[in-house]
Amino acid sequence: MNKKRKLLNLRLISGAFGLLLFVILIYKIGPKIIIENFLKIGWWFFVTCLIAFGWIFLQSLAWALIQTAFQPVPLLTLFRAKVMADGFNTLLPTANMGGEAARAVIIKKHSPLKEGIPGIVFDKTIEYVSSIIYLTTGLFLSLLFLKVPASLKIPSLIVLSASTIFTFILIFLQFKGVHKILSKIASIIPRAKNWLREKEELLHQFDSNMRLLFHHSRLKLVAALGLHLISRLLGAMEIWVIIRAIGLPANLIKVIYISIFVIIMNTAFFLIPGQWGAAEGANLLAAITVGYPASVGITIGIVRRARKIFFAALTILLILVTKEKIKLKKASESEKLKP
Repeated sequence: MNKKRKLLNLRLISGAFGLLLFVILIYKIGPKIIIENFLKIGWWFFVTCLIAFGWIFLQSLAWALIQTAFQPVPLLTLFRAKVMADGFNTLLPTANMGGEAARAVIIKKHSPLKEGIPGIVFDKTIEYVSSIIYLTTGLFLSLLFLKVPASLKIPSLIVLSASTIFTFILIFLQFKGVHKILSKIASIIPRAKNWLREKEELLHQFDSNMRLLFHHSRLKLVAALGLHLISRLLGAMEIWVIIRAIGLPANLIKVIYISIFVIIMNTAFFLIPGQWGAAEGANLLAAITVGYPASVGITIGIVRRARKIFFAALTILLILVTKEKIKLKKASESEKLKP
């Protein structure tokens, strides 16, 4: 069994475990009270979807600013790619990487892969940096104003530290150049030399484009970082709306803590496809920690899960529409060729 197959099996097993955890959580809390809370939310669910569209639009705008280092890509195309990427991350057992890979393919008509891939890598790096700023600030405020037990403080700090180290390594690799680092590794591992020789031109091109992005307009990069930060705040706003819709007071610091704790746990359990079970459990645990009933925590998780499923359904619809457009275009072209 090759490594790819083993990794896929691991993700499928972790996905099954996550679904089992999801079912257990609903059973433990009680489906009746969860349904009651969900009914209270009612049409506010569509408000959460609008908020999600809002942060995806801001992320698309940040991506557009980064992509101008090569050539402008229509904002609507980038927005559609981001919406579909979110859907793919829910549908595919790829630990949130399937959606990122899809982005490059979706915009290929406007930006070739040699430009699209570096742009996406750089955009994700900016997003990671904004997440670290948001998580660090949110965790500091939470520890300052809330009574967070040590059993949750330590894991949160460990994951945050690991994420920070990972992001700095990612920036270092991009700044120094992937080819240069891989060349050093290949000098130690003989088998890697042939692969490096085959991919040498692509790697040089990737490094060249990454350098171009690092020397891109500082104003645009700061603006992209700011847009990603605001999108994180909109994620907290989604939780605020859900709690208010249930009929409970929503304290800003408590909402931010729930938001950052869920992000941290999703990062820790990144191998679980879509973080099924893990995200719901994180919402539940964070809600209990700040004084909300367990039923509120699981309801927050389920509403956010329903919103993700909505985006997954929208992604399928966009794929079907795109395929239909391609068929119509081909039919039109064949008609023109007829004598």
